Amino acid sequence: MFDKNTIIAFFLIALIMIFMPYYQKHYLEKDAVPAGPGQNIVSTTEKTEPVEVSAAPVYQHSGEENGLTPTLTGKEKQLVFSTKQYYLTLSNRGGGTITQFRFKDYLKYNGNYVRLFNEDASGNLGLEFPVTSQENLSFNDIPFYSDLFEKHSHLDTIAVYDPLAFLLVLKTEDNKVIERTFTLYPEGYAFDLHLTLKNFHNLVPDMTYTINWYDGFDFSERSIQDDLNYSYVYSKVGTEQISLQLKDKPQSIRTDGDARWVAVRSKYFFASVVASSKDGLRTDIEGWKTKTDRFFKAALFMRLSSEPIQDDSFRIILAPLDEEYLTSLGYGHEHVMNWGWRLIKPISVGILRLLKFMRGFIPNYGVVLLIFSFLIKILLYPLTHKSYESMKKMQELQPLMAELKEKHSKNPQALNQETMKMYKEYGVNPLGGCLPMLLQMPLLYALFIVFRTTIELRGASFVWWIKDLSSPDVIFTLPFSIPLYGDSVAVLPIIMALTMILQQKMTGASQANQQQKMMMWFMPLFFLLIFNNFPSGLNLYYTLFNLLTIIQQKYFINPSVHAKLSLQKEKIGKQKK
Repeated sequence: MFDKNTIIAFFLIALIMIFMPYYQKHYLEKDAVPAGPGQNIVSTTEKTEPVEVSAAPVYQHSGEENGLTPTLTGKEKQLVFSTKQYYLTLSNRGGGTITQFRFKDYLKYNGNYVRLFNEDASGNLGLEFPVTSQENLSFNDIPFYSDLFEKHSHLDTIAVYDPLAFLLVLKTEDNKVIERTFTLYPEGYAFDLHLTLKNFHNLVPDMTYTINWYDGFDFSERSIQDDLNYSYVYSKVGTEQISLQLKDKPQSIRTDGDARWVAVRSKYFFASVVASSKDGLRTDIEGWKTKTDRFFKAALFMRLSSEPIQDDSFRIILAPLDEEYLTSLGYGHEHVMNWGWRLIKPISVGILRLLKFMRGFIPNYGVVLLIFSFLIKILLYPLTHKSYESMKKMQELQPLMAELKEKHSKNPQALNQETMKMYKEYGVNPLGGCLPMLLQMPLLYALFIVFRTTIELRGASFVWWIKDLSSPDVIFTLPFSIPLYGDSVAVLPIIMALTMILQQKMTGASQANQQQKMMMWFMPLFFLLIFNNFPSGLNLYYTLFNLLTIIQQKYFINPSVHAKLSLQKEKIGKQKK
């Protein structure tokens, strides 16, 4: 299977795998700086007993009725809201800014809940009024009043069994009022924020305000660098989605128009603010990263009404990058997912949906991959058969080609004519061994995308040491690093390389010329080096595919091809006589 006609195919596949991270980094579109206003946010890791709240009405409160005029010296309080899918920690500062968000269905490699924000997170969902190009009037440090927050102690956990709405309100000394009403739901990853502004219509020159994401995501993956490579900020203006991938220097993009939403993402998780009642004026997105940290900000600019009272609504989404869920929301968020090149995307999406469908009947994704490999092998059987048949024919013609080269050593044109005549006589396509492998490249590339970037395979185990199909199946770490290979030793790439050697031995490469013998060892070694840091799911698939090819070749292809070649040689021999 690895004669010199197919080496090009495998080499191109290897190049795709090597340069894929660079493609994603540069074409898919910190020195540490404070992530936003507000410091000393209390850790949300403290555990408290949940307080049940169900079917509660909107909590109504007037600052004027209670004689409350909050100031910067007011007391901060945080509450934890528990739904079926997450824990949401809100601070009364800023009228309900998010200080932490933890997923119940997704764990970090150390067994703790995935949390989106750092311990000192602040300003997320913050409200600001641009006064000048360099100065904002911010309410992020001011505690708002809320009946619900008053009834509970700091960091109490409130279980949300039915839709829960509650109000946070601020009245200033000059009779300006901000009311922020949150509506949480027991299921799903989205909730609503309704904002009412009273007497803000003459506040600022350009008559705008912003709702912001103001902090970076915490790292959820074992490989920080891998997580950093998928750090993006997005905005949707009109029908255009703008993407900004974080790099090692600050970048920013401002886009004017009908602003729909702004969003940020890590490798597997996503947060967005959607203008659900009416479009905004523009968006600002910015960010950068270092080797150990990242910062991003996304601001959605809304127009201030000339009326004394203004009402705007927003949908807030903090979710896993689940293509099916994001599509169901109807905002186009599914387009932030990386599916590869445009021509590859349908294959990637199709593979994921097939795997998820099979997962509905089979509880283990590793077993799903076993069956998937078998199905792909059946589908590609004609290509594999044709490739091997073409290769064997070329091997049979090697002595005749050597004679032709000797006979026409001084006449290249005659050599070419006689060679093509011989190919036609024996029914040989010199590219027949390589072309089928090239046709499989889109599938292999799509599998790489699926195993590396889709959350469905994140943390999915198979057997024994294979604990996560989305990451390498590392069994131990070396005290040094090897170029291309790294410092981690994974098992599946070793098995895969051995199956490649066995395949080549079965094709007769060990009896070929010295150059082919060298290639028999070079290609498996090359693949071992580059596949060592690839997801174990991809290595599992490729290893299984190789094993099935060996079985197929030994018991199905070999007898058929050799019988066909014998008949062909006999027929040609009779014609020559």
